[in-house]
Amino acid sequence: MRDVESELIARCQAGDQSALEEMFLVYRDDVFRFAYLVVRDATLAQDVVQETFLKVFRSINKFEFRSSFKSWLYRVAVNEAITLLRRRRIREELDPMPGAIQEHQRGRLERAWQPEEAVLDSEERRLLHVAIGRLDPVHRSVVVLKYFHEFSDSEIAAIIGCPPGTVKSRLHRARELLRNHMARQLGRPDLVALSYHRLSAHTPLVPCEE
Repeated sequence: MRDVESELIARCQAGDQSALEEMFLVYRDDVFRFAYLVVRDATLAQDVVQETFLKVFRSINKFEFRSSFKSWLYRVAVNEAITLLRRRRIREELDPMPGAIQEHQRGRLERAWQPEEAVLDSEERRLLHVAIGRLDPVHRSVVVLKYFHEFSDSEIAAIIGCPPGTVKSRLHRARELLRNHMARQLGRPDLVALSYHRLSAHTPLVPCEE
């Protein structure tokens, strides 16, 4: 897999337009999924995807294979997501997936690709998703990278540009906030640990525009 990825990157660095398009198709779903979970707005998530790939393509010749390309890509995505949130000062809804947004997006977008979609079918997952949405963007990014994209602490440290110890402290703080929320809502702080896998496996997505 790494050989295939390295070959694709080399082709991009050589100016192969088809390779750039191929790279976009390979990674866009993951980047959109990350962005949507962090910014919690479909249109803004699309902006994050667009800006991320524009910056990656402009800088692809600077990539020297000294680190994971995926970590490098996500580093750009994290910075773009947080920057756009701060710039626009979005007032986030506590509802993790407003139905009106879903229906609006489904009705107006024609898509050639089908990301996995599912409905949160339990109160447990719904409340945990709400709790994640209440985290500030920095802590939310760490949670999404860890539990939805399964990066290790050292990989997350490389992505966000901080020591692994900082990642551990942010994850600890985020888990405490989530446990407190679950305890208040259900009286079951233990549900946080039990819910991550099921929540990440049933993450609803809104389609990204071409």
